[in-house]
Amino acid sequence: MSQTLDDIIESSSIEELKALIKQAESAIEKKKHSEIEGIREAWIKMAERIDMTPEEILQHSGRKKRSSGKAKYWNPANPAQTWTGFGKKPNWLKDGLAAGQPLESFLIPE
Repeated sequence: MSQTLDDIIESSSIEELKALIKQAESAIEKKKHSEIEGIREAWIKMAERIDMTPEEILQHSGRKKRSSGKAKYWNPANPAQTWTGFGKKPNWLKDGLAAGQPLESFLIPE
């Protein structure tokens, strides 16, 4: 009758269990190496199918890069400060609107 893993563990000494652990850790490293090689080869083949390298795939972002858009508004006191009209309003615009200036007064002249 064959022993189960639990039976082997129960009947083993501490030294035998330590040796078993070392042997298991070594087997794990060998299996990892073998599996990594297989994954690596498959990854290279998949990258080649789309004319890319694995490094290019890692650097690729699925999202298209959007420009922040053309500035539509500016701060008349500091023309370097602009706003596209999207996202949160900048403080200089909030302050101007709170002071009663209309939004149109901040439009960049065309």
